[in-house]
Amino acid sequence: METENIVERLTKYEFEKSNVYTGFKSVEEARKFAEERNGKLLEVGFLDGNDSPVEDDSQNLLAENKCYKAVAGPDYQFLYSADEGFQEAAEQLKERQAEITEKSPDEKYFFDADWQITEDPVIVLFKGKIVDVTSRERSKYLMHAKVYEVAVSVPKSE
Repeated sequence: METENIVERLTKYEFEKSNVYTGFKSVEEARKFAEERNGKLLEVGFLDGNDSPVEDDSQNLLAENKCYKAVAGPDYQFLYSADEGFQEAAEQLKERQAEITEKSPDEKYFFDADWQITEDPVIVLFKGKIVDVTSRERSKYLMHAKVYEVAVSVPKSE
């Protein structure tokens, strides 16, 4: 049953000879998925602001045992739930939210992203200050970010 749930959670990209899956919560999860489906573990990048993955191992995700990384301008930092500093940033968000009694429209938009914190959180910092909470999927379209993920390529049946 777990295998069925993971396929529903993953994002599937169809190519001529293979299907590429992204959205793994860990490198280990991707490895297991690849083994179960006779697939190949690889790294992909979403480099042009759209949803078209290309094979790209420039960020050394597998070597660093990371499943996700986003890179934008020099002043931006993307913290994924497994990254160092994420918990501290999440605590800052919770403290700030607790202080707000009447929310402005901007604060409602920013802080009503709680579902993203629990499901697939990415906290965006600009010059060290929190500016957004988003998901891995949405991060592909922010600040001209280049997003890198561990993926599994599964050959299509002939």
